[in-house]
Amino acid sequence: MSSSKIRRAVIMIAVGIAGLFLLNLIQGNDYANPYRTYTIDASGFKSNGERIYFTATSDSGKPILASMGMMNMRGGTMSCATCHGANGKGGSGRMMMWQFEAPDIRYSTITSVGHGSNESDEKPYTDDLIKRAVTKGLDSEGKALEQPMPVWQMPDEDFADLLAYLKTLG
Repeated sequence: MSSSKIRRAVIMIAVGIAGLFLLNLIQGNDYANPYRTYTIDASGFKSNGERIYFTATSDSGKPILASMGMMNMRGGTMSCATCHGANGKGGSGRMMMWQFEAPDIRYSTITSVGHGSNESDEKPYTDDLIKRAVTKGLDSEGKALEQPMPVWQMPDEDFADLLAYLKTLG
């Protein structure tokens, strides 16, 4: 194969990869998109709970940590909004090569009967059960939440602020 044919093949492959990358950027959904970057002005949040929801960082400066299996992350790497969206309604998300459905976590939804994605008779969440879900990774019935839901470690005051913000989502 001549060098000009190799060069054309490399250029075509590069254009194809760039096209796929661009397609992912302009998908237009509000859910997790690992190719989308966000610039966050920490001074623009109305509350510490809102800041935690969008950035997994706290006004207090105390660390918020997340773990998924063997992987541990510090706040700022991902947040509630990364998967559940800015409005908490959830939807299709992607993490690396894995596609998943993030549930609706608006307070009015998760505190009602049948809030699960399969519209079952799942027990409604209470404030204590929401805390258990976030900090222990257990659903309202005590079963492990599905991946990629991380287990979050945060001070009680920060969780209280996050819960107060979740209540404003519906």
